[in-house]
Amino acid sequence: MEQTRTNKKTIAIVAAVACLALAAALGTYAWLTSTGKLTNNFTTAGINQPTTDPDNPNNPIPTDKNKVNGNLTETKWENNSKLAPGTSVPKNPNVGLGKGSENAYVFVAVTNKTASATAPTDNTHTTYFTLENGWLPVPMSQDSDGVQSPISVTADTNTHYIGGLFMYVGGDNAQAVNPVALAADANKDVWTGELFKQVTTPATTASSDFATSPSIDVNYYISAADDQNTDYGTAGKALEAAKAWYKGLNAAA
Repeated sequence: MEQTRTNKKTIAIVAAVACLALAAALGTYAWLTSTGKLTNNFTTAGINQPTTDPDNPNNPIPTDKNKVNGNLTETKWENNSKLAPGTSVPKNPNVGLGKGSENAYVFVAVTNKTASATAPTDNTHTTYFTLENGWLPVPMSQDSDGVQSPISVTADTNTHYIGGLFMYVGGDNAQAVNPVALAADANKDVWTGELFKQVTTPATTASSDFATSPSIDVNYYISAADDQNTDYGTAGKALEAAKAWYKGLNAAA
């Protein structure tokens, strides 16, 4: 009987020592380890549509779908305006970034369908436009790019064009070889400024020089710019992408 009590007492002591050892081990483990969590919330880059009139920022953008399409607006355009020799018609493409957009490279393609098949091939009888400051033509090789460079009306001017692909360069950067990003604003719409203000028909144009249903297509291409110059957001990448886009437009025409 005495031996049984002794054995039980010994077992109890061993168990107590084991518990103390385990508690000590767990305490040491807790002291030497740590856990935690950090959640990072992201926003996504985007190009928002403007909501205010570029000519009158306190007014909403026009609702006339002949004047506005996405980020492109022509506030002075009047639908079915008439072309006539020696006259100009208001037409003022302007591309905007809505507030909160990313900085972006902006391109505009103009496809002139006003001339008939019998009009002079030197374009001297074709309706043209004059580029505004802040825009330059994108040179393109017929062989490598599959489309023609912007075509000037005469050989002695580099501002009068009948069509082509043009890039926003900001200010008076006449020597720019790449686009310049239009700086967005978190609190307001921003605009490139007009590509041109009007289209003009030479006084020498005859009625037979006009297409049966003359028209001018204006398309825009916007590419988000990245301040850190990662691969997608550089000026060079945007330029190459715009050329490919323009080539696709020409193929679909």
